Amino acid sequence: MNGTPIPVSRLQLEVDRLRLGDEGEAKVEPQEVPRLARALLDGLIDRAIVLQRAKAAGLQVSEAEVQRAADALADDARKGGAAWSDQLVKANQNTELLSDELREHILAAKYVSEETGKERASPAETRAFYDTHKSAFEDPEAVHCLQIVVRTPEEAKSVLDQLRAGVAFDKLARQVSTSPDGRSGGDLGWFPKATMPKVFDDACFSLGTGKISGVVRSPYGFHVFKVLGRRAARQKSFNEVKVEAEHRATAEKRAQAERQLRTQLRASAEVKVDESTFALLH
Repeated sequence: MNGTPIPVSRLQLEVDRLRLGDEGEAKVEPQEVPRLARALLDGLIDRAIVLQRAKAAGLQVSEAEVQRAADALADDARKGGAAWSDQLVKANQNTELLSDELREHILAAKYVSEETGKERASPAETRAFYDTHKSAFEDPEAVHCLQIVVRTPEEAKSVLDQLRAGVAFDKLARQVSTSPDGRSGGDLGWFPKATMPKVFDDACFSLGTGKISGVVRSPYGFHVFKVLGRRAARQKSFNEVKVEAEHRATAEKRAQAERQLRTQLRASAEVKVDESTFALLH
């Protein structure tokens, strides 16, 4: 590719990463390997072209940048409960190879940013983005609820009896609720659908304002809910979300510019593929 070879070993590495699962079991049948390899080779060629342009433009990546990127990946692995060394093994990686690949990734990203970073959505494009993506700029229906959580159905029945006898919901929550929000009277705040467990949605969104639910069972215990308020779904006006719409429209415009850049670079590059090398892959 423009005088820069892509070794079969590099393509084999990419094939291995995609065709094997976390435990090493085959995810792709052997007869599918050539098709998979061709798709992966296209990505490697595009990356190599961008890297050539980046180096010709004099762009560089410092060791500090590579280390920060590696540290971020290791931190993500730890947050996910995985040992970083195990993650490297599963990805057919080692620290030296990872550093090389991160350096390439950062350098390519720098070049693309240099070429597309000046793209910005115009006022007309921002407005068009808002009009086309109105559903993304909505305040969904939401409820404001209190809850009391106890461990047994008998305790939950006692809670209901006390509430029906006139005991204040927030006072009882502070006294008996096992949930941390009990300290604030069981206040769950405002929440839209699909942000809480489904049993919460089923109970709270079916109640009217000021109403108390029956006993609701969940993996956390036995709940009683009270709805303090409801808000209907609302379309945000363009002026309310103008800045956010401009950011998102600009991101979309830069993504389109990147696709066009890669297409142009590929069209102007001299690429030769040795078809016989696909037979060497396994």
